[in-house]
Amino acid sequence: KQFTFTTQLMIKILVLGGGKVGSAIAFDLAKNHIVTVADINELTLNNLSKKIKVKTICTDVATSNKLRNIIEPYELIVSAVPGFMGYKTLQTIIECKKNVVDISFSPEDPLTLNELAIKNNVIALVDLGVAPGLGNIIFGHYNELMKIDSYECYVGGLPKKKIPPF
Repeated sequence: KQFTFTTQLMIKILVLGGGKVGSAIAFDLAKNHIVTVADINELTLNNLSKKIKVKTICTDVATSNKLRNIIEPYELIVSAVPGFMGYKTLQTIIECKKNVVDISFSPEDPLTLNELAIKNNVIALVDLGVAPGLGNIIFGHYNELMKIDSYECYVGGLPKKKIPPF
């Protein structure tokens, strides 16, 4: 006999940052999970909660103590904060022993937190934004299918200071 098991595991996920990318992530995750979005902008959260079924927390997650208290009840954290906050936020999440997917590209090297993640038994997936993250995944897929001699990926990145037309 052949058995097919389909199990849908609903987990509690906290998305830090409700901007364009964070809200898109929350939209997709909310289809199958219990999602909360934390952001400093109340208008952003109100608009988001009108469009999708999410809980919201209006707060400034730049403060480590506030962040530590907020993330406690969640099983997975998605960090979609601005780049200038990315490294410190990621470090705090790992120190709190929470698994994290980080799409916040920051000037600091997130791989320097590897030992901390190992020590805290945490899975930390970093630099998983649209570019270079998604571009690298697509490249890896096609690299398995065909012989690629060279690859170049051009991305804009995020500026430390937003001076138009950044």
